[in-house]
Amino acid sequence: MSTPAVPPVVEIIGRSSSHYTRMVRLLAHALGVDYTLRPIHDLMSEDPGTFAGNPALKLPALRIGGAIGSPVYWGSTNACRQLARLVPDGEAQVFWPEQANAQTNALTDSPLLANAHEVLAHAMAAQVEVVFHEVVSQRAPDAASRKRRRSLELCLAWLDAELDAVHAALPAGRIALFDLGLFCLLDHLPFRNPMDLSGLPRLIAFAAEFGARPEAQATPYVFDPRPED
Repeated sequence: MSTPAVPPVVEIIGRSSSHYTRMVRLLAHALGVDYTLRPIHDLMSEDPGTFAGNPALKLPALRIGGAIGSPVYWGSTNACRQLARLVPDGEAQVFWPEQANAQTNALTDSPLLANAHEVLAHAMAAQVEVVFHEVVSQRAPDAASRKRRRSLELCLAWLDAELDAVHAALPAGRIALFDLGLFCLLDHLPFRNPMDLSGLPRLIAFAAEFGARPEAQATPYVFDPRPED
């Protein structure tokens, strides 16, 4: 009789308050991968060790294996891909951002799906910049910060207008990283950067529907308590 394989130790290094970290956690729950969250408490650290060795000083990261020297993957998309590889046919269960070009070109010769991934990626990055400038640093608005906020608003409006068409272009029966990221962004807004979304009914409906899923319920945004708290 063969001995059952022991699942690897999986650690997600990030923050429960981060939309990028939550994206990885959502996929782990959706794929049934057990993991431990290792919180990063000092987001302003200039030590790569704080960020699992990432020289960009960014989160999240994924460590597979509990021993010193275990492989570490930086960034949400890299982490998601490695999570999927831990599950039989896991990669095939997910629709990846780089597949958007092939998918739209094959079906409609339209850039819509590729552009949707680009707009979402920018909006998620802009959200981080807005929160750091306006909430964390509490700096006065300037031309650059006003443009960042305006670009975030425009991206949300575009995503709302195109959401039905985007979902029609996504392949059925697969986990779309687009949807994971979009929900993480939308749910992060009231948590860190309250905005009036009343004019974006499709996004509101999407966030409400996705938010009822078990993986969303299992990963609410919270601030990780420091060990001394």
